[in-house]
Amino acid sequence: MELELSSDLIYKNGLDTDRFARMLNDPSQCYKFYWMDAILDFIAKGVDEISFDDLIDGMICGAWHSVTRYHLRLGPTVRGSEENHLEAIIHILQQDKELSETPGKEAILAAIRRNKEKIQKSKTGLTQNVPYRLLSSFIDGVGGSDKIWRSQKRMIAQIAEENQQRRFFYTIIDGTATQKKIVVDSSWMQLVKDNLPVIRSWLALKKVRFLQDRNPGVPGIIYKLDAESERTRHLEQARKLWILCAGENGGALPDIYSDAVLDPAAFDLDHFVPWSFVASDELWNLTPMDKGLNASKNNRLPAWEPYFDRFAKAQFWLCSHIFASPKLRKQFEACRRDNLNAIWAANDLFIESNSEEEFYRILKHNLRPVYEAARLQGYTVWDAPQGAAAPRAREASLWQ
Repeated sequence: MELELSSDLIYKNGLDTDRFARMLNDPSQCYKFYWMDAILDFIAKGVDEISFDDLIDGMICGAWHSVTRYHLRLGPTVRGSEENHLEAIIHILQQDKELSETPGKEAILAAIRRNKEKIQKSKTGLTQNVPYRLLSSFIDGVGGSDKIWRSQKRMIAQIAEENQQRRFFYTIIDGTATQKKIVVDSSWMQLVKDNLPVIRSWLALKKVRFLQDRNPGVPGIIYKLDAESERTRHLEQARKLWILCAGENGGALPDIYSDAVLDPAAFDLDHFVPWSFVASDELWNLTPMDKGLNASKNNRLPAWEPYFDRFAKAQFWLCSHIFASPKLRKQFEACRRDNLNAIWAANDLFIESNSEEEFYRILKHNLRPVYEAARLQGYTVWDAPQGAAAPRAREASLWQ
């Protein structure tokens, strides 16, 4: 994807958009993307002088859900640590007991203030290179390993000097650690404001490519840059299918996690492997579930034993009734667009000729690798609370 900027300011002010477009080339860490994202947020508000401290706070907010909700790795480790500076800050803040599980931006900023001392070292680490390296495409004759990068004062001075010859995206005001500031050039600021949707799309594409390389087994990275939105869910047709199946079986709707028979008018449709990992609403990953239990399971994986066997039985129960009822078959076809896109599921799993044993084998063969990939990504395992909804023997008639 090429960056296209249409503002007349490109020509009137001699702004070098090619250098701008090269700012995000060859990143070794994720920092450039989140630093740039934070700058764009301030520019959109008309702010042109921004402290390193405020920009790093913006980086934390921007990366929060990708790390906490989706368990993405943001880049290589730092000096053998399991995490980079940005991940380290977020994991520290996650321990703040005043934070909810899915906090908004203001709540995250409040946690940053409460934990200022705990995260200061990692914040300072973030200021060592990225504010200067992001401008490297504007600086001629300086290589990636040149000694000048080791001296922030020298870099600030060189940026200020060369800015007289070509207009840098921003310059830097010296100060102590995170109290340094950037000052966005007025012409660049106007250009960015004029082309903000294009620039944000370019940045998102660059970020997705980087994160996909660092999380090779994770699907749907594009959906994992921000907080999950219910608008991304497509469960209506699948829910109708389960309700119709229950209606043709005396109102019985199986809950694989408890011994309850669910009310078709009040149940949740659960993703066996959490949506936050699979980023899809495929029929082969869905099962009815008690609302209270679903809140308990939340963003976790169910224990493979005993729940997969029960999940496979519920899935076969649904499949067998689909092909026995014209009404269910019609609703099943309505699910194809949003809930049956995996080729293996459409061609091999949800077909009329499968025996229960064959259905079980195909589902296990395809679901187990997804489940294990989620575990490797850091998803924890959940078991239904004992007593309230522990798995027990179920009357066979419910599954017939």
